[in-house]
Amino acid sequence: MRAQRQIAANLDLARRQQRVPMSLLAERANLSEPTVSKLLREGTGSLENFLRVTHILGLMDGAVEATDPLNTPIGRLRADEDTPKRVR
Repeated sequence: MRAQRQIAANLDLARRQQRVPMSLLAERANLSEPTVSKLLREGTGSLENFLRVTHILGLMDGAVEATDPLNTPIGRLRADEDTPKRVR
């Protein structure tokens, strides 16, 4: 998926801009270096590992904001409506 690869590239760019070696990022995230490398190269891995890396790189707030449904046109339109707890 294109977005997946772009997000991985963005994370790797942030890591390089901050001059954080892959080994140090892996250590701080409590992950193996191959796991972090695969996450930053291919964008594959668990959501938990993605969040660990974004936190360490100082990108957590942006990740949370990017997934806020109120930041979408539909979310803004429906913000005042009664949103159901479940959709069946």
